[in-house]
Amino acid sequence: MRDFKNKIALVTGAATGVGEATALAFAREGCDLILVTRKNAEGLKATAEKIKAMGRKALTVMADVSRRDDVEKLCQTALKEMGRVDILMNNAGVGLTCELRETSLEDMAWIMGVNFWGPIHTLHFLLPHMVERGSGHIVNVSSAAGLIGLPGAGAYTASKFGLVGYTEVLRTEVERFGIGVTAVCPSVIRTNIFDSMPIKGFKKEVAKPPAIFRKTPAAAAKQIVRAVKWNQAVLVITANARILYHIKRISPVLSRQVSRGIFKGILKFKE
Repeated sequence: MRDFKNKIALVTGAATGVGEATALAFAREGCDLILVTRKNAEGLKATAEKIKAMGRKALTVMADVSRRDDVEKLCQTALKEMGRVDILMNNAGVGLTCELRETSLEDMAWIMGVNFWGPIHTLHFLLPHMVERGSGHIVNVSSAAGLIGLPGAGAYTASKFGLVGYTEVLRTEVERFGIGVTAVCPSVIRTNIFDSMPIKGFKKEVAKPPAIFRKTPAAAAKQIVRAVKWNQAVLVITANARILYHIKRISPVLSRQVSRGIFKGILKFKE
């Protein structure tokens, strides 16, 4: 999708971080926006005001993507008010730092509900419309943890690995309908996820990666827009994630050693 002029983009998790930055980037390219968040109404309103200041339309919707009924209403509203969705960006996500042996079934259901079922819900209701029109682009925001197992965050890793696999198959199945699909796999972005995510069994300091590894949401958004334009299959954001991903593909043995080293480092933060 090279031309974004007057396209309609729906972005979940659009109140802050990468979702907000990418929504603004889409607006600069000429898109009108449907902005979605679960609870940050003020942040969503602020994002909408910035988009309207660019001369573009912005529809705001409160919805919990883990809830099928919420997403059905969201998609009905989007299609009724805006007529179509050309770009769907499944960005809403949550994190959890916890060893798998200490992860409750409730925690697992919660993180899978948002990170994995959220995109499935939106696609269930919107993909048929894209297929009928024979155009569109889907962006599923996974994580570097969807490519490389992250010790200490097994539930998060499972949700993001699942989303990468789902996205890979989806891309193959819908390309014949003129629909592009991109899996976005960032490492550490400067968002508030590290301040807001639950941490169980570790000290809070474990969730503060060095600033040198963090990319700004605006920089990530720029790469995402480019990936949509060129229908890039997988976008790995940040150099450290690309290095670790290449190590895994070239030498699984070395990759496991690196994983053990990471786990040994975070075990110092056990409570």
